[in-house]
Amino acid sequence: MAALSAGGTRWRGLLERASLDAQRAVERVAADGKRSTYVGTGASGDRTLLADKRAEEAILGGMSGVPGLRILSEEAGESGPADPEFLAIVDPLDGSSNYSHGIPFYCASVGVLDGRGLASLRVALVRNLVNGDVYYAERGKGATKNGLRISTSRVADIHAAVAGVDLSRTSRRRVEKHARLVPSVARQVHLGANALELCLLAEGAIDLVVDSRGRARVVDFAGGGLIAKEAGAVITTPQGGALAPPISMASRFDFVASANPELHRKALSALGSWAERRRGQPAG
Repeated sequence: MAALSAGGTRWRGLLERASLDAQRAVERVAADGKRSTYVGTGASGDRTLLADKRAEEAILGGMSGVPGLRILSEEAGESGPADPEFLAIVDPLDGSSNYSHGIPFYCASVGVLDGRGLASLRVALVRNLVNGDVYYAERGKGATKNGLRISTSRVADIHAAVAGVDLSRTSRRRVEKHARLVPSVARQVHLGANALELCLLAEGAIDLVVDSRGRARVVDFAGGGLIAKEAGAVITTPQGGALAPPISMASRFDFVASANPELHRKALSALGSWAERRRGQPAG
């Protein structure tokens, strides 16, 4: 797939280089024995690891020469022109908790918009910061892993599906929302980095990704979301509506991403059955 050229910027090469610099940065932090070293609080409100900061410096530095580019990044927040040609949504280290605990599942994620909402995502790159795998997509042109075309699975039977379902840091009421979905699937997992889980969906390794905790953020979703969609995934709200959260660090939302339309219909039905049972009951 040829690199996209827009406004004089060849996005693929730029993002590959910037994310490789981020990988090297987090490797150096780990080699220094500082995986769990915190250096403050980021724009997202979460504590910032030294590795978060170093990875962000690498990516933002690699993108600093792009004209007309505004950046929304998990640690630094927003910077750049008020009326940009492009907006880059950056999570320099998605899976920070995994990284700090030595769990080998974390990534850098960048999605670039040429408009005002997620529907205007134009290019995306997610780099697995453990093994260097690079997932890339351009709007309307499909998705690749390490340069080879990828696509979602054909699994349509929910009982055969592997589902990534995030139940962390949520209420009992929201856990109950998954009471029919989780027992219905062949296996339920959660690996701790939404962007990289969406890439596993894109390459057919898993069949569903569900985050209905009311905690998903655009920085976690943008890169992997476009890659999954371009690989064939169907992504909506749990009610089946278009996913259109505000593009800001304060934004929180729910989503369901499925390998194909038939599986998506069944996943929404399982989640919807919870809503029917809860109707008329007081919120808990």
